[in-house]
Amino acid sequence: MIPIIDISQDKQTVAQQIAQACETIGFFLIEGHGIDLSLIQTVNKQAQTFFDLTAVEKNQYTVEGGMGYIGQSGEQLAASSDDETVKDVKESLNLSLPIDDSSWPSEPPQFQQNTATYIQSLIDLAQQLMQLFALALEIDEQWFDDKIDQPRTILRLLNYPPIKNQQPNLSRAGAHTDYGTLTILWSPDSRGLQAQNRQGDWVDVIAKPNQFIINIGDLMMNWTNDRWISTPHKVVPQPDTVGKRRNSLAFFHNPNPNALIECIDTCHSESNPPKYAPILAKEHLEMKISKSLGKEVKIDD
Repeated sequence: MIPIIDISQDKQTVAQQIAQACETIGFFLIEGHGIDLSLIQTVNKQAQTFFDLTAVEKNQYTVEGGMGYIGQSGEQLAASSDDETVKDVKESLNLSLPIDDSSWPSEPPQFQQNTATYIQSLIDLAQQLMQLFALALEIDEQWFDDKIDQPRTILRLLNYPPIKNQQPNLSRAGAHTDYGTLTILWSPDSRGLQAQNRQGDWVDVIAKPNQFIINIGDLMMNWTNDRWISTPHKVVPQPDTVGKRRNSLAFFHNPNPNALIECIDTCHSESNPPKYAPILAKEHLEMKISKSLGKEVKIDD
């Protein structure tokens, strides 16, 4: 079962619960986050309106580097984990602040304003979570602050068209790990999302509409020397939803591009030396994104 954490509790209690979740499965659900459900639902509804446009209309928001609109077959997530056999059935609109008219649709009305407000609220929530992460790792609460004060963040509006039946090597999103620090996911119906526990079993991740799904990414696993898990996960054609459209809002939080990711002091010892060489955040992200898109991607500082 995926742990549920009310982050409106006192910080130390929340930090202890986060530590337990990140050391065992790397996924947890949060409540008490303070983000208005009506805003989330409005952004989700407007995203569906965008995905209902024609291919020609959507393709005008395609830009380089994995931003803007990516149509079906434009990305294969399993390839980022070196599995090129699984094909994704999905499309996405990838947005970041500040608003860029080349990748941000101007319609439906208020889409840009609502989505920008939502992204900023998630940036603030991610910073709150990173401070809780610091407490969970027994370091200063502000330890991450100067490493994420100019974070690279992306909100992915995701549309999974109906799949008529389950087919080998066909998935809504192939098994992969996320790349950065943490992911904040919302879906009106998360059935089909599965996370792999340490025993290798796939566990269903089912959240209520007032809950966000949180999971940590590769760079957080590097920072913690595998103390915390960047958990493989996937989106499969869940039997009750086969033949139905599925959609979600996924927010990816990454450190500053030039942040050096090296083992945190509390996560190594003489008997447990650092497992990963230090790496700039942008170098890791460039490698992962390039694999998933099948072409080289460079990230600006």
